[in-house]
This record gives sequence, C-alpha cells and structure tokens, in this order.
Amino acid sequence: MPTTYGRKYILKTSNKGNAIKKNVILLSVVILMTSCANTPVQTVHVNEKPGEGAFSLVRTKIELPVVDFEGAVFYDELGYPHVDFKKFDRKNPGKVIKPFEAVVLENNYVKLTLIPGMGKPYSFIYKVTGHEEFFIPKVAQVMTSPNNLKWWFALGGAEYTMPDNEHGETWAAKWEWEIAGDSQAKKTVRMKVKELRYGLVETIDISMYPDKAYFEAAINISNPTGKPVDFQHWINPMWVPGGQGEITPHTEFVIPTRQILVDKRKFNDWMLDYHPEKSRMQSFDGPLRFIMGWKGAGDLLACKLEYGYYSAFSHDEDEGIVRVFPKDKCPGCNIWAWGVNPKPDTRERFSGDEKCRGYVEMWGGITHGFAKYYRLEPGASISWKEWMYPYHRTKGLHYANEDFAVTFTRTAGGKHILRLCPAGDLSGVECKVVTAGSNRTCLHVVYDSIYPKKELPQFTCPATKEKLELIILKEGKEIIRLPDSLEFGTCPPFIGE
Repeated sequence: MPTTYGRKYILKTSNKGNAIKKNVILLSVVILMTSCANTPVQTVHVNEKPGEGAFSLVRTKIELPVVDFEGAVFYDELGYPHVDFKKFDRKNPGKVIKPFEAVVLENNYVKLTLIPGMGKPYSFIYKVTGHEEFFIPKVAQVMTSPNNLKWWFALGGAEYTMPDNEHGETWAAKWEWEIAGDSQAKKTVRMKVKELRYGLVETIDISMYPDKAYFEAAINISNPTGKPVDFQHWINPMWVPGGQGEITPHTEFVIPTRQILVDKRKFNDWMLDYHPEKSRMQSFDGPLRFIMGWKGAGDLLACKLEYGYYSAFSHDEDEGIVRVFPKDKCPGCNIWAWGVNPKPDTRERFSGDEKCRGYVEMWGGITHGFAKYYRLEPGASISWKEWMYPYHRTKGLHYANEDFAVTFTRTAGGKHILRLCPAGDLSGVECKVVTAGSNRTCLHVVYDSIYPKKELPQFTCPATKEKLELIILKEGKEIIRLPDSLEFGTCPPFIGE
C-alpha cells in the first residue's frame, strides 16, 4: 500500500479487474514496487481546484532611473536615434528619472508590465513565488553595439527586434499601440512598429488569460513593399529566474539540442578549452550548460533544436522560466551571458551596479543563427504564436509546452521521480511511467485538475533495476515520451532516433 502524506487525492489500485478507491493525504506519493512485472497498476488522480482571483488590465506610468544621455542623441535620415559617444561620458554619465507609459496585465499567477511604446515586456512577476523573472537594471544603461545603430539601450525585460542581429534596430523605433481586448476571457495589448530600413511591419499581440501563468505573443511580420526583403527577427529575453534580481550561481541553460557552436569571436575563445581539439562544435552536455562553467562573457548557438522550447533554471531556488514556440517557424537559439564572476566594470556597464552578477540573454530567432537571413517576398508575411511562463519545484526541465513543464529523474539510488508544474489551470493530462520496450505501466497519474501553487505534488517510484520511461498524454493523445535522466540538470537522450 502507498505511503502518503500532505494533501488530498484519490488513489485507484486496479488488481485483477477490481477497483479500490481510497482518499489519501499526500505531498509526495511513493509507489512501493520492486518490479513492474509483479506490481498492479497504480493510478493517482490529482484534483485541485483553483480559487477565483482578480484579472485586470491597467494603464499607468512608471518612472525608471536611466543614465542621462538625451543630450547626446541625434537622428539619421531614416529617423532612427543614435548616440554621439563623444558627447556622452560613459564613466560618469549622471542619472535621471524617466517616465514611461505602461500597461499592467495581472491574474492569479503572474503580473506583466509592458512598455508598449517600445514594444517591450519590461517586468514579469511570478506571483506564486513572488519573484521577478526579468532583469531590471539598477540604472538603465546605454552602450556601444555592433548593430547598424552602433548603440543599445539596456533597459532590461525582453525585446523583439529586426532586421539584423546584435539587437537589430526596431527596439529603438517608436511603436504604436492600443488596447485590442479587455474582456474577462482575454486581455490584449497590440504593439506595432514599422522597420525603417526596408519597410517591414511587425505587429505583436501580447495577451493574458485569467487562468494561465503565461503571456502569449501572437507575432506577424509583413512585407508591404514591392521588393523582397532578407532580414532577421529575434526576441531577446533577459532572464534572472529565482527572484534574486541577478543570475544565481547554479543556473542551468536548458536547450533541447545535442550540440552547440561557439561563435567565432575573440571573447569566446575561452570556451574552446572545453574541447580536446579546441573545436567550436561541442556537445551541450558539458560545462557550458551551467553558468558555473562560463569563465567569461561569451555567446554560443544551438545547432539544432529538437523541441520548441528553451529555458533558464535556477537550481538554487528550484525555479525557472521558459519560452515555448513552434520550432519550424523559430529554429534559432543563441545564449549570451556575462560569465559566472564578471568584472566590476562589466557589472557596472550593463546594470549600473558593480555588485550585480548579471543575467542571461536567451535569443530566439526565425533564422538559424546570426549569419542567415529569412526572405519575405512582396505582400508576404510570417506569423506564429509563442508563450513565456515561470515554473517551479521541478528540479530542472526535461520538456515543456504551453501547458506544463516536467522532469522525470532517476536518483543515484535508482528511484524515479515525476515532477510537473502546470502553466496555469490544467486538466485532461495523464502521465504514465512504463517499462522501456514492453510499455508495461508501473504508475499512472491523472491530472483531473491542477494549478500553479507554492507546493506541487511529486510522485516517486522506489529503486528498480528496470529501465523506465515517462509517457505524457493530453486528452488521450500521446504528446511526448521521455527516458529517465539523472537529477540536477542532465538532459535526457532523445527517443525515437
């Protein structure tokens, strides 16, 4: 009989066709088995009903500390702003308080602040833990950049930008915006920008739902001109999962890829030490998967995404944030980070605080890398939807979609643990732990109803010599099949290849 404690669920044990129902209290469910071959199937029903809460959209103004650079701004013939760094003292720039028009979207689980006139999600708070997931600089900085504008405004949060790499240009353009929806079912802010170099137009609908912990971005890029345009589009979220306002020492960069490419830049050369032949093509199961392995600042490219998500996860706080997207539309993923112990001048230059450990930029693009371009013919467009949400109590990440984040781990002692964090109110999901090859079910968890809360159930199968897999189904249809993975950050191998 299972050992249980902590919270109320229904446990069904099916044995020779007879079903027995029992009310049980549990925080963690331990299914006692020595071998799946001689153990009846165990079915656990999770049925937690969320309470009602506020769902709001508020227009407001926020005041942010920024370096005083307005006197150094000038505009080019296209209308883009530039900074004359001869008129700007980067070592002693001064500070001003600058107002920004903002929109705040909030429900039971998250609070999102947009600066829509910049096309920017600025702040993203996970109310379940109370943690800010975006990097918010102590003082917003301006700095030189290899983009066409030759500068970048480091305001934190996230940015959508085109038409080139290295922050592009549209982050500096003026975005039009409007409240496109404000019902009790969905709230939407529409942000729109015209890219001034080629004439592309991007529209982003940022939406929140009353029962979801994510914000949804519906993105459309169109070419209203009479010529084909080759361009890039990137989202650059600046993440600090864990609520410390900076990257934590044991942060993991979770990308479902087998290999990464170290970009050919001088400041990346330290990464080559991790390969015996100093190859730029390396396995992603090595030290670069964790910030502890980053001896300096640098960036790298995921060679091929196996699934449409990537994430940063703080093992210090057992909390992460994930971006979910269609990988056929968005095949690119690039990481940039300061390093595990950045120099004081780097900390100051990016954040205005020489004590800040920094953040990670996890770029997502419609092209595979910064060297490739996407062609949009006259009158054509590209559209997709993506989601971003925080999650916790999973001890890492092995798979994510717009419904949940999940891990299936094997401890050093041979136990298997299932941990799932929903991305909002969730029902109709089943998890089956089965023996590899024979598909014999050992554990069956049915999430009749679950929602994000501080403590989440986990399910443990005691040590077994058998190789186990996790099958996840939604409305009876298999979504993913995962092998077990050793705890603390190792990526499971990919099945079916």
